[in-house]
Amino acid sequence: MSEEQGLLPFDDGSMGRIVRQQWHNGRWFFSVIDVVAILTDSDVPRRYWSDLKRKIQEEGFQLYEQIVQLKMRALDGKMRETDAADAETMLRLVQSVPSPKAEPIKQWLARVGAQKLDEVAAELDEDQRRLLLRGEVAERNTSLSDTAKGAYVLTSRDFAIFQDAGYRGLYDGETARDIAARKGLSKGHHILDWMGSEELAAN
Repeated sequence: MSEEQGLLPFDDGSMGRIVRQQWHNGRWFFSVIDVVAILTDSDVPRRYWSDLKRKIQEEGFQLYEQIVQLKMRALDGKMRETDAADAETMLRLVQSVPSPKAEPIKQWLARVGAQKLDEVAAELDEDQRRLLLRGEVAERNTSLSDTAKGAYVLTSRDFAIFQDAGYRGLYDGETARDIAARKGLSKGHHILDWMGSEELAAN
């Protein structure tokens, strides 16, 4: 396989399993069927995935906007289209499957989902790296906002409180307002636009 496609080993401590991946639109996508098979140990993961899609749609998650069809190599060696999702969407799917393997899968996805981005960023100069990571943070904030709404973080004030909780953990107790003041930013400037690549990566 090319470096833009691959097979990733997942080992939950009892047996090794394989998840197909493909680099697409600037991020890794993973085979949904492969992850569902690991989570459920189902003999027919496609049927389980079909039922799960309906359930998630009924919960209000716009699944069909997040799932893409990508050609990945099947067990018979042929390239076939299959449902694929990026790390963030896959994490949302994992939450909907009652499985003792859910937490190990989430940790695994978070680790491998960022791997290619780190490799690409390492080859860029500071300005390019900062722009790349700033875009990544913006995209993830959109997904974070959508997820937060499901936990009744609904108003802009709610979300500001929610974000400040994250900033406090990362910045030793500082809120967004504290960070802006430390950087000397006036009202209307977004603090993420004034971060270097290492700070953006931490965020």
